[in-house]
Amino acid sequence: MTVYSTDLTQVLHTIRETLADRVATSVTEGTARLELAGVIEALDNLTPRVSWDPAGLRQSCECTEELAGKLGLAPVEDGCGDVSALRRRRRDISEVLAETYRSGTQVSDIVSAVARFSDIDVREQISTALRGGLPD
Repeated sequence: MTVYSTDLTQVLHTIRETLADRVATSVTEGTARLELAGVIEALDNLTPRVSWDPAGLRQSCECTEELAGKLGLAPVEDGCGDVSALRRRRRDISEVLAETYRSGTQVSDIVSAVARFSDIDVREQISTALRGGLPD
C-alpha cells in the first residue's frame, strides 16, 4: 500500500537524471562510461513502460477509505481512482490522527483501526523473503 504513495515514474526519472547529470560527469574510464550509458538507456526505455497495478491501487484505496471511515471522515465523492487522490486522502487521515494524538485522548476504536491498517500495510510492503518472520 505504501508503495502507491510514491510515483514510480518519478523515482525512475530521478535515478536517470542523477546518473546522467551527476555520476556520468565523474566516470572517465571508457568501459565504465559505456556500461553507465547502457543503464541510462535501459532506464529511458523502462520508464514509459511502467504502470501502476490497478488492482493493488484499488485495494490500497479501499483500505484507506475503510480507515478514513473509522476515523469519522466522510466518504470521498469521486472515489480514490488515482495516486494523487490516494495521497490527498492519506493527508486527510494524517491530519485527523495528528489532532487525535495531540489531544491526548486514547480512542480504542481509532487505535484498533490504525493497528489493523498498519498490519495490512506492513504485510503488503515487506519483502517476501522477510514475511516469514512476521508474527501471525
